[in-house]
Amino acid sequence: MSARSGSVTGLGKTRVEALTDGIFGAVMTILGLSLTIPYITGPAHQELPAIEDVVTGVLIYALSFVTLGVFWVGHHVGFQVVKRTDRTFIWLNNVFLLFVGLLPLTTALLGHHPFEEVTVVAYGLNLLAIQVFMFLTLWYATLHHHLVDAGLNDRFIWLGRRRMLLGPCFSVAGILVSFLNPVFSLGAYVLYPVFFITPGRIDRIWRRQEVK
Repeated sequence: MSARSGSVTGLGKTRVEALTDGIFGAVMTILGLSLTIPYITGPAHQELPAIEDVVTGVLIYALSFVTLGVFWVGHHVGFQVVKRTDRTFIWLNNVFLLFVGLLPLTTALLGHHPFEEVTVVAYGLNLLAIQVFMFLTLWYATLHHHLVDAGLNDRFIWLGRRRMLLGPCFSVAGILVSFLNPVFSLGAYVLYPVFFITPGRIDRIWRRQEVK
């Protein structure tokens, strides 16, 4: 049967969710290890790092950790409406996870060289790729109610897509501003998780959808 007739054909979503949670858990762990391993494995009598370097590393780590949390929450909310999957959906999600897995690398580069244009741009491109493929994954699922319930509120879908597209705007702005001042770019990257942590209109529609 088709989605329009009351059911959604396709593959199950349990293993996709399990893989996604595993990747996010591993990446969040690696982010923390990247801060501590250099000191654990370094010489016993190595010089203490400058306090500003330590503070910068911790702040960049916190930024990436919170940003990953925003991605995970967005993915989790999206999967509440996704009922089944198919090959295209799974591979879009896999590419999304590929770029999630690169975040420890770009975070480490940014932490060691926080105000250099090349590292700020690399970090922004990494965020942009994650945002674009998360959008494409859920856009594909909701296209013509392909992998979601036929009765899912169309306004909820529209608001969800619009809200997700704001994410790439922050990253593109950060990348472009880096050519003028990398410090302002970091501000754009910080604003992204702050904006998405705060509830929006879609949250009110989601609550009404759950009541129904």
